[in-house]
Amino acid sequence: MTLYEVLLFVHILAVAVWVGGSIMLGLISARIQRTGDAAFRARFARAAGVVGPAIGISAALILASGAWMVVDSETIELSQLWVWLGLALFFLSAIVGALYFAPASDRIVKALEAGQVQEADRRARTFNLVSRLDTLLLLVVVGLMVFKPGA
Repeated sequence: MTLYEVLLFVHILAVAVWVGGSIMLGLISARIQRTGDAAFRARFARAAGVVGPAIGISAALILASGAWMVVDSETIELSQLWVWLGLALFFLSAIVGALYFAPASDRIVKALEAGQVQEADRRARTFNLVSRLDTLLLLVVVGLMVFKPGA
């Protein structure tokens, strides 16, 4: 087993957590949104907060293992289209995640707890749209890593 293989394993596992977690959270969130139960939705939104740190740690592992693989490899370079484009989209997703999701989730919870269900619904629709777009972005990054255009 080589260092590159260990790094690739960590990289793929972290991607599975990030992308899989994002997809599952989106599916569950959409299902819970339709229940109309404000208290249940608020509890779910608070509980879903544990996903943020897990996704943050997985994102850090993705970046670290990916960068190390580039440094360790004789055939992969930052100048390759799939590498720099994947990095750019990765950072875009990470920035959206860090700056949007936690505050938006908090605003939804506060609206639900204050009995402002229509406001919470409006915010949740926006949240779910951004979440779906972010998940699509992550799938594009995975596609870049798998198909390696320009390699």
